[in-house]
Amino acid sequence: MDNTTLQHYGTPRHSGRYPWGSGKDPEQRGKGFLGYVEKLQKQGVAEVDIAKGLGITTSELRAKKSIAKDEQRKVAAGEALRLKNKGVSNVEIGKRLGMNESSVRALLNPVLRQRSDVTKTIANMLEDSVSKKQYVDVGEGTENHLGISRTKLKTAISMLKDKGYKVWYVQVEQLGTGKKTSIMTLAKPDSTYSEVAKNKSKIKMVTDYSEDGGRTFLGLEPIKSVDGKRVAIRYAEDGGKDKDGVIELRRGVEDISLGNARYAQVRIGVNGTHYLKGMAMYSDDLPKGVDIMFNTNKHVGTPPEKVFKPMKDDPDNPFGATVRQRHYIDANGKSHLSSLNIVNEEGDWGEWSKTLSSQMLSKQSPSLAKKQLGLAYDAKKEEFDELKSLTNPAVKKKLLDSFADDCDSSAVHLRAAALPRQATH
Repeated sequence: MDNTTLQHYGTPRHSGRYPWGSGKDPEQRGKGFLGYVEKLQKQGVAEVDIAKGLGITTSELRAKKSIAKDEQRKVAAGEALRLKNKGVSNVEIGKRLGMNESSVRALLNPVLRQRSDVTKTIANMLEDSVSKKQYVDVGEGTENHLGISRTKLKTAISMLKDKGYKVWYVQVEQLGTGKKTSIMTLAKPDSTYSEVAKNKSKIKMVTDYSEDGGRTFLGLEPIKSVDGKRVAIRYAEDGGKDKDGVIELRRGVEDISLGNARYAQVRIGVNGTHYLKGMAMYSDDLPKGVDIMFNTNKHVGTPPEKVFKPMKDDPDNPFGATVRQRHYIDANGKSHLSSLNIVNEEGDWGEWSKTLSSQMLSKQSPSLAKKQLGLAYDAKKEEFDELKSLTNPAVKKKLLDSFADDCDSSAVHLRAAALPRQATH
């Protein structure tokens, strides 16, 4: 009896006699996470229900979709680059990958390929921060210091959560109010809530920051202090109380230059042990030999070490505030670290949120809280109704996705509408 073997090996992009996607259920073979989600959406399942089924929030679902699409894009870009190096035309590459020629060009564009790596760079930076500091604050506002969008930060955090990292919301007491606030804390995979809660004082801020949208990150360099001989103090009796906290700088001195700004909230190290805290601006009326004038409401005779603030014994946060450092180029073309450490630069205050926080509302009458929260709800409802009236489906979907993310954040932080003529400075 002959031993005959019948083997079916198929053909590329086919399953037997039929091409992929030609059956009743095009996703029956699946394409991983994205295929699963797309399948449910085609069946009419709402995004919020898909998220509930997976045991995650809609924001986390969108972050996971973004990560999956990014990975899919990287695979396609790698294949497109491999074919291009073999001399295959963009049109032919598009046919093989099932996309048009312009999409192939986008995949091969080095700038766009670099952009797709931004999320991974942010995640790596956060991973390094957790490795060094154990517990890292990644709550609202962190993205402003990092120089990236909140969406990019949330996607990077989601990527780390997929690797096992934990996010804990730890309750801490606010100074002077006795009220509680939550700190969104990123911790190692083996961490527990009770462990993090017992070590609240060890939760650190991210000190790295980016000047190019997250492609690269700069760390906090050792603080460059100024010599105390360059600093003069204007006490209360001499007019200092009228400008308490104002730091006057000599114009044209490179290591204390504000660059293109006219003013900035800064920290300036003095003699390596203390620092100046206040609003810095230029002055053309400083005594000879003085580059910095510090105005204070303290009285004549108070020693400088009692006027200045002592640096904290923490190389990652010697000022007790998150700062950005500046560099300047000298006459010889060499780069040097500036003595100015920026907290907020000119123009930043006007962009601050004018909403009322839950901590502020908790100290007001219930009627005021109800009124302002009601106004915030009405504003959101009006925005939602306006978005629903849009006719362009692509624009409508994009804006509604953004609106949903904003609503998620509002629900967590419970911010109310601003009061009439309110501004934050």
